Amino acid sequence: MATKPRVLLVDDEPLVLDSLSALVSRDGRYQVDAAESGRRALEKINAESYAVIITDLMLTDMTGNELLKSVKENMPETQVIMVSGKGTIDLAVEAMKMGAFDFLTKPYSPPHLLQILDRARAYYESLVENRQLKDEIRRLKKNYEIVGTHTKIKRINDIIENIAPSDSTVLIQGKSGTGKELVAREIHNRSLRADGPFQAVNCGVFTETLIENELFGHEKGAYTGAVQRSIGRVESAAGGSLFLDEIDTMPLSSQVKLLRVIEERCFQRIGGTKTIYVDFRLIAATNVNLQEAVAKRQFRDDLYYRLNVITIILPELMERSSDIPLLANYFLEKYRGRTKVQSVSPEAMGMLMSYAWPGNVRELVNAIEYAVVMAKGVQIMPSDLPDTVQRKQAGQVTLPQQQAGETLSLKDTERDLIIKALKECRGNKHLAAKILRIPRSTLYSKIQKHGIVVAEKSESDSLSCSQNKLDDKDLAIVQN
Repeated sequence: MATKPRVLLVDDEPLVLDSLSALVSRDGRYQVDAAESGRRALEKINAESYAVIITDLMLTDMTGNELLKSVKENMPETQVIMVSGKGTIDLAVEAMKMGAFDFLTKPYSPPHLLQILDRARAYYESLVENRQLKDEIRRLKKNYEIVGTHTKIKRINDIIENIAPSDSTVLIQGKSGTGKELVAREIHNRSLRADGPFQAVNCGVFTETLIENELFGHEKGAYTGAVQRSIGRVESAAGGSLFLDEIDTMPLSSQVKLLRVIEERCFQRIGGTKTIYVDFRLIAATNVNLQEAVAKRQFRDDLYYRLNVITIILPELMERSSDIPLLANYFLEKYRGRTKVQSVSPEAMGMLMSYAWPGNVRELVNAIEYAVVMAKGVQIMPSDLPDTVQRKQAGQVTLPQQQAGETLSLKDTERDLIIKALKECRGNKHLAAKILRIPRSTLYSKIQKHGIVVAEKSESDSLSCSQNKLDDKDLAIVQN
């Protein structure tokens, strides 16, 4: 049986207190306590939680408003009904301003008092339910951590825990698929703004005109087709967080306007003249080196320094390959749904561990989802994995085959092996060095020694040689 709502009655006249107790408790719906003074009421409030307090305005040791103030400071959800024999508009207004649920003057109608009591109790219960739901949401958000036990991931979780309560701007750097938006959401979820909105914008998918409309909105008639006012993401992020992904792709002219918003926390809608002030936390992300972009005048230096308050650098998946089994099982649990798949076979796990994962965690997520759909038994087998994972496993670069009657020099063999490693890793020198099991500095020197030029990603996406032209089979894509 549910616990009855507790009601505290406060009055310094014993007869009034007795009659009021009899009235409130007679139908058995409430558990009633009584206090003959304000001091005694405070003692009971400190010991118990009450849904409703009914108190006289004039007590011998304090006023009802003083008691009301203490209640609202310590038990904000508790509703207070004020009763007075000297009812005036001024007293009622003051009590209501301080948070009283209602104000009654003596003599009052008992049915009317019970009706107000029932409404106050219902309002109290709605507040408690709302608070419990918010607490549960906060608990779930707080307990959701970025999956991984690698030291770099632990360090990132520690940083998030430290910076989340502040409103400092955060810049997240990491390759595509490393989880930049996940980290941004985690910062928001652990912050004091967790109950507010989280607005995410991928700057890379908008043109100059569209990105400003997306961020700042527009007024009716601002341009052809603007048939009504539109609220932008900056305004929608009020009280919460604004996440700008791929901020490096934002046009320079738009960067100027964003800089003003960051500095002054105000903006104007397109076609509008009214200055709108908004409170939000900015979290930005990029998969390029912004310092290099600034040096090339592709990104404003003043905006960079505004963004670079707190920087979080996310590792590539191969930098924390020990987390792959943990991540694989985490995503398996997420995607298996009603299928009978229960685990990843040791052979398939070995294949996952040896793959280079150029798409990082996002590619792993897709691979597990694919495998869950394709699996025929209770385990994910190697044949269930995507073809890319089955074909291209890091550490399995084969030596170039020798043509009949041809003798390969050690120099040519070394050069061809490096080219094949770079091709397997789509030009990622860091992974190629791991595959070849040599330091990255050694790989760089050998690339220079053999005249291998790893070109910037272009339409040809090619790996060329300054000394010898490579065949199509030797082409490699650079993964910056």
